[in-house]
Parts: sequence; structure tokens; C-alpha cells
Amino acid sequence: MKYRLGISALIAMSLLTACGNTEDEAKKEKSPKTTASTTQTENQTKDSNGTTVVDGITLKEPAKDEVCAFCNMTVYQKSDEMGAFTAQAVDKDGKNLFFDDAGCMLNYERKHDVTLDKYVRNYDDKSWMKLDDAVVVKGDIKTPMHYGFAYFKDDASAKAFTDKHKGAKIVKVSDIDDVAHEKYKAANGGGHHGDSKEDHKDSEEHSDNSGH
Repeated sequence: MKYRLGISALIAMSLLTACGNTEDEAKKEKSPKTTASTTQTENQTKDSNGTTVVDGITLKEPAKDEVCAFCNMTVYQKSDEMGAFTAQAVDKDGKNLFFDDAGCMLNYERKHDVTLDKYVRNYDDKSWMKLDDAVVVKGDIKTPMHYGFAYFKDDASAKAFTDKHKGAKIVKVSDIDDVAHEKYKAANGGGHHGDSKEDHKDSEEHSDNSGH
């Protein structure tokens, strides 16, 4: 009798252990991923018209004749190689503003003393993402207004770029603003905001297939 009771107890313990392992595995499968790229994917959706919506903010594509809201230079389309550097902002009234380079967007805030919802394109596929969520890379990168910054969805993508481009490095958003501020101060001494129409023309004439 005692032998049978012992066998029954062992069987019961085995069943309880197996059940516990199954529950642990189920919890692991349901655990949310915490990578930046997953978070951005969850926060970014497409509405019925194919318009990008990020955290409830509707983003648009620039018109063919769009000019930068700050410097009045050409804003490149998504289909253009230099379109990887087009920036977009949404003001407090929900108006979409476009910029040929992200530094212009920061100087627009500076000039008008406003805070905008700011977005840049992922360099790899030109999808929109929040500027503050982007991994910023500084290097010898040809951009419309010569700021030289590119934006990536995660560290892995940014590192893949820096590994292929000598001298390129991951920096902070504040580094963009430092450069923008210097250009803004230079503008107070006369002329455009640190860049001229000739600078912009040079970017158009010398853009190549690599985008840098």
C-alpha cells in the first residue's frame, strides 16, 4: 500500500512540474519585445488612405513644388535620392511643415520660438520616424544643406552604415542643433542662414548614387 502511495505522489509531482514549465514558456512567448525598432513599428500605422500615422500624428508627403519652410529651398521627394534627408514637422494647429534638411527644422523652431513634433526619414527605406527616436549618424554625407547627418531606425542599422563609411559616427540629436545654431548665428551677420543658394545648387549637381 505504501509503495502505491509513493508512486502516486511521484506522478503528481511530475505533473505539477510539467505544468509549471508550460506556464513559464507561455509567459515568455507573451512577453513584449523592448527593442527600439519594435516600439516604432507599434507606434506607426497606415490609415485607409495609406497615410503614415505616428503616435496619432498624421504625416504627409511633400508636394512636387514643396519648398523648405525655413530656407525656401527645394524639398526633395521620397523618390529622390536626396529625399532621405527631407524632414517634416507638425505644429500645434496640425499643419504639416517640410524642410530640406533637419537642421532647417530646428532653426525654424528657433526663429519662431515654437516647439514642433519633429520627424525625419529612415535612411534605409525613407519611412518617417520621430527625430527623438532616430539613431543619428554624422559623417562625410552629402545632404541638401550640408548638415551631414543621416538617420536610422536602430543601432544595428546605424552601425552597418558607419562600418562602411570611414569617419562616420553615431551622435546625438543635440549635435544637429549645435550645427544648426552656428548656421543661424552666421545668418545674423548677413545673408542666408549659413548656407547660400549656391550651396544648395552644389548639392543638386553633385548628388550621386550613394547619397553621400
